[in-house]
Amino acid sequence: MKFTLDSPVFSMIDQITDLLVAGFLWLVFSVPLVTIGPASAALYYTIVKVVRRKRETVTKSFLHAFLVNLRQGVGITLLYMVYGGLFFLYSYLLRYGEIQGKGYMAVAGGIIIVSPLLFTLPYIFPVLSRFQLKTGRIIQYALHMSVRHFMITFVLLFMLSVIGILIYFIPFFLVILPGVYVYLSSFLIERVFRWYLAAEREKYKEGEALPWYLEEEEH
Repeated sequence: MKFTLDSPVFSMIDQITDLLVAGFLWLVFSVPLVTIGPASAALYYTIVKVVRRKRETVTKSFLHAFLVNLRQGVGITLLYMVYGGLFFLYSYLLRYGEIQGKGYMAVAGGIIIVSPLLFTLPYIFPVLSRFQLKTGRIIQYALHMSVRHFMITFVLLFMLSVIGILIYFIPFFLVILPGVYVYLSSFLIERVFRWYLAAEREKYKEGEALPWYLEEEEH
C-alpha cells in the first residue's frame, strides 16, 4: 500500500498528535489551579477548531483562546472552587455530626447543593470558549443546557467520572485523557450548541462566509 501525506493514516496520526499536544498545553497552563477554567476553555476551542475542523495550529489557537478567556475563566474557576468547598464543608459537618437530622433530608440537602455544580461542569467552559457573554449568562446557559439536554448531560458526567477514576489510579493518564475526553464530549456538546447557534446562522446570507464554527464539518 502506498502512503501519501493526504492519506487517512497520516491524517489520523496528525489528529492524534494535535490532540496530545493540546492536552499537554492544558496540563501546563492548569498548573496554577486558578487557570484551569481558561485552560479548559482553550482546550475545547482548540480541539474543535484544530483537531476536528483542521483550522490553524494547536499552539496558536490554544494561546489565543487562553488569553481571550483568562480573566473571566479565572473568575469562574474561583467561583466553582468556592462552591465545591461549601459542598465539602457540608459533607464534613454532616459526617461528624455538626449538622443535625442525618438521613434522607441531610442527603437531599447535599444533593441540592452539589447538583448545579455537577450539571453545569461539562458545559461551562465550552460555553465560555464559544459565546461572548457575561459570567452570569454563561452559568445560566450552562445550567439551561444541562437540564434541557439531560440525557446528554448524564452521558457527559459518566464519561467525566470514568476519566477521573482512571486518572486517580493511573496519574500518568492526566497527560492523555483530558484531551481525549474533550474530543469525545465535543461531538455531544456541539450537537447541543447547534440549538443555540441556529438563529446566528440565519444572519448570514447565502454565499457569505460563515464563521468556522457554523460551517459544515469536513469528513
